[in-house]
Amino acid sequence: MAQTTQIRCKKDDAMARIPVLHENDPATPADAKAFLEEAAQSRGQLVNIYRAMANRPEAGQAFLTLAHTVYRGRTTLAPKHAELAYLTATVVNNCFY
Repeated sequence: MAQTTQIRCKKDDAMARIPVLHENDPATPADAKAFLEEAAQSRGQLVNIYRAMANRPEAGQAFLTLAHTVYRGRTTLAPKHAELAYLTATVVNNCFY
């Protein structure tokens, strides 16, 4: 399991950093690699939020299940229309990531 590092922002302020894991890194544990592979297949690409979640594959798996239920489960929308609705809501609410 990767350890967090500290970055000094101000004199006495520190911010924890969560390391991102990469599927092609030999040091990445097998369960993390399996999660990254599933996330890539689910989304079509890997973004750093999934690479950070790979530090706790069970939490990442729970997130994938939630995201699938909310965004892809039991809908009459085609995937491209569901993505358009999601992106529109993101822009309208100024919620960028």
